[in-house]
This record gives sequence, structure tokens and C-alpha cells, in this order.
Amino acid sequence: MNLKYGQLDILEQELETLLPMHRIAFAAACCERLFPNYGIFLREIKEQGWNEQDPIREALDEIWGFLAGKKVDVSRFRQLLFNCERYFYDSENEETPEGQRGAWIVCNTIELCLAQTPQQTFLVAKEIDETLFEYIDYLRCQSEDESSEDISHEQLLEIVANHPFTVREMAKQSEDLQRLREIPTLTPEFLQWLRTSSENGGKSLLDLS
Repeated sequence: MNLKYGQLDILEQELETLLPMHRIAFAAACCERLFPNYGIFLREIKEQGWNEQDPIREALDEIWGFLAGKKVDVSRFRQLLFNCERYFYDSENEETPEGQRGAWIVCNTIELCLAQTPQQTFLVAKEIDETLFEYIDYLRCQSEDESSEDISHEQLLEIVANHPFTVREMAKQSEDLQRLREIPTLTPEFLQWLRTSSENGGKSLLDLS
């Protein structure tokens, strides 16, 4: 398959074909790709003196453990969600919106563990689409002359869809979906591949810095 940016209806249909645990695995892989963006947010608050345990990383590690067969009850997931949401809102920093999205999709994925629906998985992928749109628009505005004419929304969508960051992310989502359809059981080897195959030298595939 070959997903294109903006084809959210097709993505939702693809997610509906996956088994519930496979949908969680797809969302967790999306979280790992955006986690370096969250690292930007984390560095900001550490510079402000924050030195507590990171609940977002703890929650994502717990999700991978759950996918690997670890028993995690509903109360544990609800506690993880409470910890992450409280931390997210307490530490909110408008100067690092890309980091906030990276944290927020982890919260969405915890909720997916509680309600394993295609729609909840779709929310995670939609956050990545919106991150791409906002960041590439930001890069465009930074690189263009202030006197340049505004472009239409349709033109901006085309720019975002053809940007290398977007092409790379869509290719990875397509690859993950294809592999998830082909593998009936989430083996430890496959989960390790899914978790690490998008590693990019400590950066997101969206290359935020």
C-alpha cells in the first residue's frame, strides 16, 4: 500500500482491518517517531529546573510491555493517563507546540489501550498529520520573503504533501500497516522492529530540531 498525505478516510479504513492489539502497536510506533519532538519540550522544562521522573516515557514503555504480553490492568492505565495529563497541563509551554503534540499522542495511545477502537487509533495518526502541516507551514514562512503573496489552502496542502518529511512519514506508516496486516501475532522480534525501525539519530522523522 502507499498512503498519501490527507487520505485520512483511507487510513481509517486500513485501521479498521487490523486486530485491536495491532492497532495499539501502530499507534505506539507513531508515538516513538514523535517522541524526539517531545524531547524538545522535555529539555525546555529541565532547563527550568524540572528533574522528576518523566511520566510520558514511563507510559510509552508500559504500552510496549502490554503489547509484549505483560499484564496491565485498567486501573494502571487510568493512573498512567492521569499522571501524563496532569504533567502535560502543568508543564504546558506554548513555545514548544511540537513537543506538546509528541506528548499528547502518548495520552491518546493510553486511551486506545482502554478503548481499542479504530477511531482512537485514527486520532493518533491525525495528530501526526497536523504536526506535519503546522511545521512545514512554519518552515515555509521562515524561508519566504515577508512581502511574498499568501498562497491558497490548497496550494499549502500540496506543499505539505510533497515535502520530504511528509513523504518519509507516509512511507513509514504504509510500511507499518503492511507488516501489521501480514503478521498474525505480535512477536517480541516484530515489536522490537516496530519500536526501533524509525530511529533517526535521535531526531524525529519530521526532523524537528
